[in-house]
Formats: sequence, structure tokens, C-alpha cells
Amino acid sequence: MTKLDELRKGIDEVDQKMIALLAQRFQYTEEVGIYKAENHLDSQDVSRENQQFQKIAKLSAQHGLNPEYASDIYRCIIDIVISRHEELLKTTC
Repeated sequence: MTKLDELRKGIDEVDQKMIALLAQRFQYTEEVGIYKAENHLDSQDVSRENQQFQKIAKLSAQHGLNPEYASDIYRCIIDIVISRHEELLKTTC
């Protein structure tokens, strides 16, 4: 096995873990969305988002990850979650 193969194998292993964790995260956000819809709460919570992005920046710095990369990734994830929460709100009303 070449060095490149070893590196790619490591990437594949991390990808498997990331997808499993992402699936778990989306299960939680689905439950949050259902709760919000049932209680007629807004799909987006700007205050919570701000807290999350502060936490993400701090965690990124602690792990040697460019905080801008992490913020971009999380912006995409959060936008998907908000969209799903809006769908749930429409179907509940």
C-alpha cells in the first residue's frame, strides 16, 4: 500500500465517522423541528445560531481547523436544518 493509499484510507475512515455523526445530528434537529412546529415556534433562532457559531470558532481553533472553514460548513448544515424546520411548520399548521 502506498503512502497515498494509506492517506486515502484514513480519509475514508474519517468520512464514515463524520457521516454517522451528521446523521445523529440531523436526528436531533428533526426532533427540534417537530417540537418547534408543535409549539408554533420560529424555524430560525438567530440567538442560538450566534451561540453555535461562537462555539464552532472556539472548537475549530482548539483543534487546529481554520474557523472560517468550519463556519462555512456549519452555515450550510444550519441552512438545511432551517429549511426542514420550515417544512415541518407548514405541514403542522
